Amino acid sequence: MGKHSEKFTNCVCDTLLSIVEAQDQVENDCQYSCDTAIQELVGGASSPYNTIPVMLTCKGTCDLFVGHGVRRSHHTDTELDVINAIVFRVNDVDPETCCATLELLQDADTKNKSDLLKKIEHVDLEATNVCITVDLKNFGTVTCLPPVTL
Repeated sequence: MGKHSEKFTNCVCDTLLSIVEAQDQVENDCQYSCDTAIQELVGGASSPYNTIPVMLTCKGTCDLFVGHGVRRSHHTDTELDVINAIVFRVNDVDPETCCATLELLQDADTKNKSDLLKKIEHVDLEATNVCITVDLKNFGTVTCLPPVTL
């Protein structure tokens, strides 16, 4: 799973680092696993994809991780929009600290709704430009969705 798997001992960190490396190789223009998603992203000569969306579960609780971020409202400079997400784009992973920058992705049809666990329509995922920094040592599993273009 990636060329860094011998170097690190945290499989979530290793997997997300491999995803970042694969996404960096693509221009912006089991059968379903992280390895499959990585191969689908970089395997084709002209892959149309630039992102492998991921979901994470918290170590110890097995609860799906919900990330929270804030951005200025599109309506006014004085209001803030709170973004909640269970699906993320891995923007960067620091191999020394195992910390990652994740962009919160949201479903175009469920923006800011409380039911984040409804069926995920990954083709409708949208970038939010809202990022959070997480310590990957706090996660027990990573689930990769099929690659998409954001």
